[in-house]
Parts: sequence; C-alpha cells; structure tokens
Amino acid sequence: MTVSANLKIEENPFAQKLGIKEWQDRPFIQPRPEDYLIDGLIPANALVSLQAENVFGKTTLATQLAMSVAFGLPFIDRFPCLQPGKVLYINARDTDEDSHRRFKRLVREWTTIPGLSSRIDEMMDNLTHISLFDECFGVVPHLVDVSGSMTKTYTYLHQFSEYFKSKLIILDPVEDFFPDNLKNVSELYLKLRQINSTVLLVADHSRNEAFHKVEVCMSIVAGGLRVHSDYVGRCDIAMTMGEGIWFPTL
Repeated sequence: MTVSANLKIEENPFAQKLGIKEWQDRPFIQPRPEDYLIDGLIPANALVSLQAENVFGKTTLATQLAMSVAFGLPFIDRFPCLQPGKVLYINARDTDEDSHRRFKRLVREWTTIPGLSSRIDEMMDNLTHISLFDECFGVVPHLVDVSGSMTKTYTYLHQFSEYFKSKLIILDPVEDFFPDNLKNVSELYLKLRQINSTVLLVADHSRNEAFHKVEVCMSIVAGGLRVHSDYVGRCDIAMTMGEGIWFPTL
C-alpha cells in the first residue's frame, strides 16, 4: 500500500495506454489476393497447422500441398498456387522409401494434371524431402532445445530457407521438432516466424492446444477439410480420399 500511495497515476506506464481505442482505430489488414501462397486459402509467410479428427491422410494431403507449391499445381484441384517455388518437407517419422512410395503414388493418381511427369522433370529441384527418421543427416529433429534456444537443425533449416528462398516448409509431425519437456512451445513459434516462408505444422495429435496459435488451422474431418482462418473465418471444403490421393467432391 505504501508503494501504491507514493506513486502518481501519471507516472504509471500502464496508465499511458488505457482501453482498446488503439485496437478499434487500427484497421485489420487482410492479405492482398496476390499475397497468398494458395489462392484465398493459405497466405504467404504464415504459420499454418494441419491436423485430423479420427481421419487418416494428413501426410498425403501435406505432400499434395508441397507438390502444388513446388510444381505450380492447384491444391486439391480447386485452389491455384499463386507463388510456386522451393519447398522443403522434413519428415521425422517416415523413412525415405515410405515417402518415395507416397510421391510415386500421387504422381500416378493425379490424373487431372496433363503432362504432370514432364512438369516435375522441369522443376524437380523445387521439392526437397528430408527424412530425419533415417538418421543420415547428423542432426536430431528438434529445432529448439529445452531452453527454447535454437539447435543445429534449426540453423541448417534457416540457412536452407534463406539461400533457396523457400516458399513453403513442412514439419511432419511438428511434435517431433521440439522436446517433450519444453516449458513454452511459444519459443518454437518465435523461431519459426523468423523464417521468411509459409510453415505448415502437421500435428500428430488432434485438438492439441499448442497448435492453435496460427493464422490458418486446417483439419481433416469426415467429408472434407475444415479451415479456420484469421482472415476469412471458417470454410468447409468437400473432399474424399481416392487411391492414395485426396480429390475434391461436389
């Protein structure tokens, strides 16, 4: 009480910003149409999460997104890629052979894109897939350690992204990229926001609160894809799994 009694309210820095007038007066800045990575769906340089509610197929859908950006293909045949370019997909649990089979299956089943194989041949350097499960890169998946400090893996990731001007980075599953005893997962977000690209966090656990601090949250649900966006609100996209590929339904 003595401290409070001796402090004038005019000297209190908290009192210099009273109420939310600044928020009310500040406009909410929507991405311009050309600022999207995937038209109307995924902004460039955003954090995006992908999870599933008792439905399989997260990694397949993430791979389709990676191929859409790398090769300039419409995502699930409906949403044009506005900024094709380099993509880095880091998988912590699938072997390189697992991922190779998935890629070949998608190339075979993506029949709506004429000349897909030729396009991939022309742009094959745009998609880089790293399997840390194979333990052949001399690093662990963790991007931050228990203190939240960056690791060697993060340094490599940041350098790769800066040098090749990556448009998209995918971390699958994102839980494997920070230690279980990390006190504050926000440290991971702070590091990821220093990377100048869209980062997709493929979440292994549905409804994990740690992955809701993103601009766009995508969930695979029965009947399709549910998108919660800071910019466009909620939208549902009808899709179904075919022979190892997601495709839109009416």
